[in-house]
Amino acid sequence: MMARTLLVALGLLAISVGASAERLYKWIDKDGTVHYGSSPPRSDVDAEQKNIRTGSSRDAGGPDLSDKPPVVLYMVPKCGACDEARTYLNKRGVPFTDKNVDGDPKAQEELRKKSGGLSVPTITIGEKVMRGYMESLLEGELDNAGYPKVVAEGEKKQGEGEESAGFRAPTR
Repeated sequence: MMARTLLVALGLLAISVGASAERLYKWIDKDGTVHYGSSPPRSDVDAEQKNIRTGSSRDAGGPDLSDKPPVVLYMVPKCGACDEARTYLNKRGVPFTDKNVDGDPKAQEELRKKSGGLSVPTITIGEKVMRGYMESLLEGELDNAGYPKVVAEGEKKQGEGEESAGFRAPTR
């Protein structure tokens, strides 16, 4: 009986760990800055929580990203390129802070100091500053910073060769 109880408890723990790895949290701090992350904010902050399926190694047992340089997306509402950058960061499972510079002099000054101007989207990865959004450039910078890659559905992960998948080339 004790062994069965232990097995049930371990099973529930595994389910809860797997489920939490598929969650994205969104919250707004006291300054109005929107934050996104894979970990919940402090308990005194209300957060919106969404379940996601990234297809990346961010599933249960995925890498700890706390040692990676912070990512900040400087944006304005109704900005297509800003939305595309946000979508890519979410798809890749990168925790980031979303800073709306529209009508926020403090955020505007911060953006000016970091990038020398007020163009959006501007994305910072640690000290690296990227003005504008181009997926291939952002992908390369995130790779260089050590963030895990996204493996698209149907795409092979590194080391999954054709032989290991039982693939045979068609013959005529």
